[in-house]
Amino acid sequence: MPRHIHYLLFALLLATLSCPARAAESEVTARNIFALLPESIFENTPEGLSPPEKQKLLSAGHSEFWEVAGETEDVMVFASLPFRDTAVALRLFRHSTDGSVLAAFGTLGGSVCTLELWRVDATGRTVPVDTPQEPDISTFFAPGRKMPPDVKATVMICLGLGGLKAQPLFWTSTGMAHVPVDNDVSFQWNGKNFEKLVQPHTD
Repeated sequence: MPRHIHYLLFALLLATLSCPARAAESEVTARNIFALLPESIFENTPEGLSPPEKQKLLSAGHSEFWEVAGETEDVMVFASLPFRDTAVALRLFRHSTDGSVLAAFGTLGGSVCTLELWRVDATGRTVPVDTPQEPDISTFFAPGRKMPPDVKATVMICLGLGGLKAQPLFWTSTGMAHVPVDNDVSFQWNGKNFEKLVQPHTD
C-alpha cells in the first residue's frame, strides 16, 4: 500500500479510538451505514463496485477488487486489490443531541478526491446532504500573496482527519502545477456541524 494511503488509513482509524464508549452506545455503526448507502462513490475509482460485490465485501471482508483494510465502530476503510493503490473510507460523525449521524464517504490519497455526505436520522432515514462551501482560493494564501498569473485553481472538499479538509488543485495550460500554500483549511466536527478552521500549512 502506498505510504500516503497507509498513513491516512491508520490516522483515520486512530482518530476514532479515543471515544469508543460513545460509539458502542449506538447501534449505528460504519458497517450498518455502508450496507445502507449506494455504491456510487466507487464509480470514481478504476475498480468500481457492483451490488453483489458489495455484499461479498460485507460478508467475507473482500471481493474481487476490494478488501476491508480497517474497521472501527465509526470508520471503515476499503483498499483496492491486489496492490492497494486506491482507497475509499467511510467515517461517521455523531450528532450530540438529536441521535442522527452524518456519514462522510470519500476517496483517499489522490490529488483529486470525491466526497459524499449522507445524514441518517434516529429513525434510520438516509438522505444526501451538501458538503460545506468550498473556501475561496485566497484563503490558502497569506494576505497580499497571490497565485502566479498563468495558474488556475479549484478547491475540493475531501475526507480529512477529525473532519473534512479543503484541498486546492492548481494547473496551467500544460498540466498540473505545484503552488506552495500558506494555510490549511479544514472543517472540524463540533458535535452538531462542521466548523471551518484555517491554520498555518504543515507538510
